[in-house]
Amino acid sequence: MKLSLYAISSILFLLILMHVAATFKDWSGYREYIVKELEKMYDAKVHVGGKIEVSLITPKLTIHNVYVQYNKNKEQKLSDLISAKKIEIRPSLFSFSLQPKSISFLGMKSNKENLLNIINTKANDNIVDILIKDSQISFNADTINIKEVAIKKNKQFFGEVQIGDNNYDFSGKVNVTKNNVHISVDSNFANLLFKGNRNQEELKGNLVLTINNNSDSMSDLAKIINLSFLSYVIPSENIEISSNINLNESEFTATDLKIESKSMQGTGIIQNDRKSDHTNINISFSKVDLKNGSHKTTDMKGLLESFREVVPKNLSLDFNMEASNIQYQNRILDKFHATLKFANGEINVDTLLQFPGTNNISRLSGRVSNNGNLSEFNGDILIKGESFISHILPSIKMQEREKSQFTASSKLYLAPRILSLSDIRLLNNKESWQGSIKVNHTKKHNMIDSKFSIHNIDIDKYDYSLFSKVQWLKNLKYDVNIRTSVKDSIFNGTKIEDLDFSLKIQENKLVADKIKLFGEDFDITGSVKILVDQKYTKPLLDVNLTGNKFNGNIFKLPKLLEVKRNSRNEINQIQWSTKQLNFLDEKGDFDANVQIKTTEFKIGQNVLKDFNLDTVIRNNTITIKQISYILEHGQMFFQGYLKAGSTHTKFSIANLDTKEVIGVNNINGKISLSGEIKTQGTSFDDWASNLSGNVNFQAQKIEFTNVDFNSFITKLLSSKNKPEISKLAYVDIYNGSTLFENISGKVSINSGVCSTSSQFSIDQASGSISSNLILSKFSLTSIFRLFFILPNHNSPLYIEAHLDGPIWCPKMSFDVDQIYNTLVSKKNS
Repeated sequence: MKLSLYAISSILFLLILMHVAATFKDWSGYREYIVKELEKMYDAKVHVGGKIEVSLITPKLTIHNVYVQYNKNKEQKLSDLISAKKIEIRPSLFSFSLQPKSISFLGMKSNKENLLNIINTKANDNIVDILIKDSQISFNADTINIKEVAIKKNKQFFGEVQIGDNNYDFSGKVNVTKNNVHISVDSNFANLLFKGNRNQEELKGNLVLTINNNSDSMSDLAKIINLSFLSYVIPSENIEISSNINLNESEFTATDLKIESKSMQGTGIIQNDRKSDHTNINISFSKVDLKNGSHKTTDMKGLLESFREVVPKNLSLDFNMEASNIQYQNRILDKFHATLKFANGEINVDTLLQFPGTNNISRLSGRVSNNGNLSEFNGDILIKGESFISHILPSIKMQEREKSQFTASSKLYLAPRILSLSDIRLLNNKESWQGSIKVNHTKKHNMIDSKFSIHNIDIDKYDYSLFSKVQWLKNLKYDVNIRTSVKDSIFNGTKIEDLDFSLKIQENKLVADKIKLFGEDFDITGSVKILVDQKYTKPLLDVNLTGNKFNGNIFKLPKLLEVKRNSRNEINQIQWSTKQLNFLDEKGDFDANVQIKTTEFKIGQNVLKDFNLDTVIRNNTITIKQISYILEHGQMFFQGYLKAGSTHTKFSIANLDTKEVIGVNNINGKISLSGEIKTQGTSFDDWASNLSGNVNFQAQKIEFTNVDFNSFITKLLSSKNKPEISKLAYVDIYNGSTLFENISGKVSINSGVCSTSSQFSIDQASGSISSNLILSKFSLTSIFRLFFILPNHNSPLYIEAHLDGPIWCPKMSFDVDQIYNTLVSKKNS
């Protein structure tokens, strides 16, 4: 027993002594031998920059600061080498060589190609465990942080890696026997299971792949394999892919291929001729739902970055895909077909998309080529169908009755950070467009530069109300510069012969400057700006236009009155418009500053001279600082405010031509008005019923045709009986006309009733008028008093007349008995 204890103690002491000796021994002298063994082991050039340590109790060789170069015949940058802070090699306890049973790489930095070289070199030996910890692997422009990855010689593996901010863990096993193959992989991103049978000639089995793509998993994977477009194609939802696999010496086939998820269903087949290494892939989707939000919004810059990779020259592949029942933006696209042919480092592309409706198609064809470092696409786009703008810009829709066939074509160029559409040509009925668009992505900002020439466009055909919402301006991540020339356009029924402008968008600011409008009724220049900034509670619209001529008919003004006439063009009825006013409906999302100054401003058939408009919109209130202009029949000045449900106005009108403005043929002359009024309501009819305020007026030389007060008074003085007076009052008075030299007075308005008190003078008399006008009904009730002096008398007398009825045809009446008694009593006195 004692002998055994002594033996054990001696062995332990010997091991400790050997460990201490190994620890303090300088193993650097064996560096050359160790390097040669490692180079033999990995078939690569190895450089050891640090110290070498040996532990004998638990046999382990530790090498510090190791660099490995796989391509011995080519000088490489340090970043292209494999570097490891420490490599631990654990040989077998009974082995007297560096043949390891496990290798650990700690703090390793490598690219994906070198990593695969390490794994393939040792994993295929079936005699070594590989462990990688606390390392970084570069995949193109992205990096995977490896917390731990282990590959066991029993074909089991597990690990945990970090991509961006996301952590992924996985585990799996490969079990290959004489007759069976079983492969399983489990992770929080994807699960793979393959079960099959094999013999000396072929392998057959079933593959099931489930992708748990509810987060950024596919985006992370797409970055790693540098196929970023996959993150836009593959939906962010669980996807199951299954297929029967057949592999033999001559070919590989995946039959009964099924792809299923919540938003898509497809079937297909994959065939690879192993002798020619040519692959055919055919996939048909019976359901594609692009509206459920599972597809990532396309990032054009990221998509263009995929052109930094080149197609391998030895890749020979035909890819055919069909899809039907495609749901997109609340519509169903009928059919999509794409053919991609990979050969000699190039891709020939041919796609066809069929839209709803008659002959609505889009075709893209072209070729992807490369210069050995970068790829580029050169191709052609053809679009045919109805309402092209609704397909290209869904926020602008064409009115159904205005749809017509169109044809659009363009050259398309794609390269890293560049998208270019050149030689754009579009024909839509009489409309034609020509131009170009170029998109540049740089590190600091993204830029869209374009130029368009447009002819014969009828803007009235398009409903662009949704486009007027400026949320898109806040979200736009591009600086934009668009130079546009428009010839012979129609806007709100008004023809604009020439319109030139430059549209710029930068830092939440839209500016349309260098605006030039020319034509029969246009000669104007200026700018229009939309500012979206935190210092504004709402987007600010700033309009500044100046010039010689402006046709105001391009603005749709609400109709004030509804006039009905008979067959002789005589007025039968006048009433206020009951249509709901919507001055602020389309402006509620904006604040605005609007200034327009022009020598001539055409509105309707009238031409306003020296027109000046200065208006501000804030918090759904339109404040009119000034509207002033000169008419041939008057000079106008207005101030006030207009908001939802109410308005307030101060105004001054000088020398207004009553015939031109009122539109009643038997009144002619000049009138001046000034005052202040206010009202409330949602239509002109409401405004008339609720109007209140005070107005002063002064008129000179107002002539009423078809009524002759002067002759009436002259003949009245010589009348002798009631029949003569009656004939004068109801017949003779309507022959001739009366010139009122001066009329002045004041109108007091309360709840839509205008109460007037005024004085006037004519050749044979002076007088006063008291009247009430109910605005809502255009109903007049008034009384005239005519003062005159009988021959050979000193004191005046007066007679009364009533003027009642609608203002377009009031009825005048006299009290014949009162007139007779007044004249008789005065003559007899």
